[in-house]
Amino acid sequence: MKSKMMILELCGLFLLCMNMHGQYRIAPPVRNNKCSLTGNLQYDLSTNINGDNNTDSSAIAHPAVSNSLFSPLEAGLFSAVIPGAGQFYTKNYWQSAAFLSAEAIMWVLYVHYKNQGDQRTNDFNNYADAHWSVVRYAQWIQTNYPQSVRGPLFIPNTSNLPPWQQVYWNNLNTAEANIMSPSVVTGFTHQLEMRPDQQYYELVGKYAQFAMGWDDGTNVTPADVINSYYTPHSVLYVHMRGDANNSYNIATAFTKVLVANHIFSALEAAWNASTINHKIQLEGHIESRQIYGNIVEFVPTLHLEYEL
Repeated sequence: MKSKMMILELCGLFLLCMNMHGQYRIAPPVRNNKCSLTGNLQYDLSTNINGDNNTDSSAIAHPAVSNSLFSPLEAGLFSAVIPGAGQFYTKNYWQSAAFLSAEAIMWVLYVHYKNQGDQRTNDFNNYADAHWSVVRYAQWIQTNYPQSVRGPLFIPNTSNLPPWQQVYWNNLNTAEANIMSPSVVTGFTHQLEMRPDQQYYELVGKYAQFAMGWDDGTNVTPADVINSYYTPHSVLYVHMRGDANNSYNIATAFTKVLVANHIFSALEAAWNASTINHKIQLEGHIESRQIYGNIVEFVPTLHLEYEL
């Protein structure tokens, strides 16, 4: 449906024009002519006061009728893939730049905190390898809970290898399971995963059961384990792991913001394309109006045309 109406007579502009050039001019009888202001400087300046134009207006695009139709679906899909692409498609360049800039910033921050988390993870892994030994842990079990050991814990002739390659892991896990007997409170709650499983690095710092494996935990007693004693090195290690987890959490938060940016940009682009397609048209005219006799006034007029 198309409705067209005249919405404004610019009296203030008329008065200003009259003060500058005189209120009226004597002219021959004229038709109710109008001079369209297209917004194209070349076209408008070549138009005389009677509405005649010496320029071939067919070669000049009139802004009021040059609206393009945009596909809301395409605009939304473009921005869903690359935020700001749909806005660029609908020629909203500032919005396009804003969404695209936000996307770039979020990616930079995500990569930064992800790399920071990886680096901190490597740091606490290296710290554990340097200060915690499964050999010390197994020796402590063999000394304090010999009845729980069902087979040899140490592999012969491996003292020159890293600690995690010197033990029979299955026998160690069996001994841990025996210590965790429900009839006796020992403080043991877990079986140690094999290195380099990530659970290995989590367990050695998270539970007091593994305190004796730290190089400053040689004097740990069964009572200390029951009372959840942590050595200074294990406490520092927990903080290092916490810092790494914080970096990963921040990186994860930025991934959520990235997803939100894609969704919001897609919705905004689709809505913007749909709004543009309503074809709002605004035209400016200077209309000549004969008052009486040969007296003519010129009235600046706006016409608004809106198509649903």
